[in-house]
This record gives sequence, C-alpha cells and structure tokens, in this order.
Amino acid sequence: MSRGQSKILSILVMVSLLVNVIAIYELAIAFRQNSVLRKQTETLLDQIENLTKSVMNLLRENENLKSQVEYYRSQLEQLPLTSEGAKGGATLSGRSRINLVAVKAVYKHPLYVGYEGVTLKCYVELKEGSGRVLVNTKPYIGIDLQVSTQVAASVARNITGKDLSGTDIIITIEANEEIYVVDGPSAGAAITIAIIAAIRGDNLSDKVFITGTISADGTIGMVGGIAEKAEAAALSGGTIFLVPMGQEEIIIYRRVERRVGIVTIVTLEPVEIRLEKYLQEKGYNMTVVGVSSITEAYKYFVNFG
Repeated sequence: MSRGQSKILSILVMVSLLVNVIAIYELAIAFRQNSVLRKQTETLLDQIENLTKSVMNLLRENENLKSQVEYYRSQLEQLPLTSEGAKGGATLSGRSRINLVAVKAVYKHPLYVGYEGVTLKCYVELKEGSGRVLVNTKPYIGIDLQVSTQVAASVARNITGKDLSGTDIIITIEANEEIYVVDGPSAGAAITIAIIAAIRGDNLSDKVFITGTISADGTIGMVGGIAEKAEAAALSGGTIFLVPMGQEEIIIYRRVERRVGIVTIVTLEPVEIRLEKYLQEKGYNMTVVGVSSITEAYKYFVNFG
C-alpha cells in the first residue's frame, strides 16, 4: 500500500469514527428525549386518570344531591304536623345507641376529590318535653338531619303506638373528628330504629349496621355510597350490613390498561358485582341483606346473636 493510500485510509477511518460518534450522540439525545417524553406521557395519563375519577365522583355526588332533594320534597309533602307545644301527652323516658355509616369527602389531590366511608355513633334519649326532636353533634359534623329525624320520630310513634307529644327526643351524633358528611338522609333508617329501641327499652347490636332513608310509611329508601359505607362498617367490626332492597349489587370501576405502541392507555370500566363478593375481595367477612321496611330491619338489631 502506497503512502498516499495509507493517508487516505486513515482519513476515512477518522471520518468513520467521527460519523459514529455523531450518530451515537444523536441516538443518546433521541433516547433521552424519548425518556422525557415517556415520563411526560405517564404524568399526563395519571392526570387524566385522576380527572376521570373526579368527573365520576362529581357525577355520583350530583346524583346523590338530586336524590336527597327528591327525598326532602317527598317527605315534606307526607310529614304530618309536629306536636311541638302540645300538652297532656304521657312522658316517656329511655335511651338507646346505634352505629351510623355515612360518606365523607376526601381531597386527595388538587384534581381529585374522593369519597370514603365513615362510622358515627348515634345516641337517642327520651325526656319530658313537648314533642320536640333535637339534634346535637360532637364535634361539628356537616350533616343535615332536620327532615329525616322528624320523619323518624313520626314512624317510631306509628310503629310503637306511643304518644310522643309530652316527650322530647334528643339525638346526639358523635364522630372522632370534625367531618363533612355528604348524605344525611341515609341515616334516617338507623335513627328510626334507635328511637323505637329507646321507647321499647331494647338493646341494639353493635355488629349490625344499616344505611337507607326513611319514608313516612316506614319503608326504607335507596342511598348512595353503598360500597364505601360497607367497608367502613366492616372495619368497625360489623358482620351484618343492611341495605335498601335492590341495592345488594353495586357498580364499581376497575382499572384497565391497554398498550398502544409505547403508550399505555388507562381506563376505568364499570363492573356490576354483588356487594358481599366485593367485600370478600377486600378481605372482609360480612353478610349483606336487603330490607324494605323498618319493622323488617329492626329484627336484625334485636335478634342478632
């Protein structure tokens, strides 16, 4: 090989090395950009998932608020005039206690508002008075019980046949912290049972929980947040959970991932499942029973065990 050819070969080798170095550098930049893009995509997908959950929760809250408005409207139309200020009725005395389950709002993320179940204690005391229904909360609990407690007292009077015109019903709701409960009417069935127990002198089981609105005719109405309430009841030691008839099955949203190229698409798809099975999947052993009336539900509280 001549000297000139050797020089040309050396130049070609150097050019080849330079081209390879440039190519490697470009690949490194492209890989880095791809990694950054992938992280940005994953962050965006997480934000979309949170937004999707928030939208579903807002839709659920809207439905819950609509059902509460309908409940208030229907009960105010049916509720008889109270006997506040009436004289001459026999004075009753008695006490009872029952567990309540409700749903509270939880702000987990600026873009995500979730809901969790919570248990409360409800104490009912009957004292000499003038037929008033008084509600007290400890500490502050954002819960609207005005209509449902009036209906509860009316139903308890009808079922027991007792005149409450000379008796005040004092209802105290206790929680471990200040919370905002989003579904006050769903405590109506439980409060009705507690008032009946105070009148009759019955003890109510701590192992039985119930959710449901109360109507003037003693029927138990449908509510929201069934799954969250059931979990809260199970965590508090409940073994029987009474729900409005027809709500033994719930809709849950399962996370589904689909790979499209380098992007993973995450969706939340609705699935119908029996509440009892849902609780079993969560590791809880709880019996779920659908009930349609207070008299039917009451038996579970006084006959359990």
